[in-house]
Amino acid sequence: MSNEESEAEFDFSGFTELLDDRTSNIVMVVALALSVVVLAYTTLDLANLNEEVRGLVEGDNNWDVSFELQSMTFQETVVMVDGEQRQLDFDVDPSDVPDGFRVGEIRAIITYGETSGLPADPADSVAANVPQTGMQAQWGDDNNTLSGSSNDASDIELLLRTHPGFTGQSVNASGLNEYQVLQPWLVEGFGTGTFSVVLELNTQSPPFLNDSDEEIVVNVEVVLFKPSATPV
Repeated sequence: MSNEESEAEFDFSGFTELLDDRTSNIVMVVALALSVVVLAYTTLDLANLNEEVRGLVEGDNNWDVSFELQSMTFQETVVMVDGEQRQLDFDVDPSDVPDGFRVGEIRAIITYGETSGLPADPADSVAANVPQTGMQAQWGDDNNTLSGSSNDASDIELLLRTHPGFTGQSVNASGLNEYQVLQPWLVEGFGTGTFSVVLELNTQSPPFLNDSDEEIVVNVEVVLFKPSATPV
């Protein structure tokens, strides 16, 4: 064999000597065993973490969202004449809404009675409706009652839902934490602005007597809510 071929051969003597050394072998076995243990622990930990993250993302954390309620009220009394139509405006200013609260819905109750004093005078006919204004609200909600009428002096009750999803009742929700769960309920702007009620009066009179006007009272309640979330 030539000198060049001898130089090209790899010298394994150093590696062989390392394997022949008992102390080196023990160190290598211990190091290998520790590496296996660490790798197994890391793999198991990552698997558990992945399971927790997947559970959170898939909404395994359930919450009960409840509401503290308050209200703002307005009242206006008007005297209307036969055939008259009148619009009453009620302004809900954002500065009047307490910190942490949002406007959930607005209710209006229209009351009246036959006040002519004429004998056998039947109750007048009153119609009321809530026209759409620039107020940000759930104008298309099926639970709204935006119009009504009465011809027997019974109350007329109207309702406008303002904040999405609010009914006044607790709801179930899923989320990573309380902050995320409450975000939909903390959106500002709903239910502030002008809330209007349009009234129309048609009087009814006994023969040969004249009942030409009526007193009507409009009570408006602005329902406010403050949300909180509890894990279940």
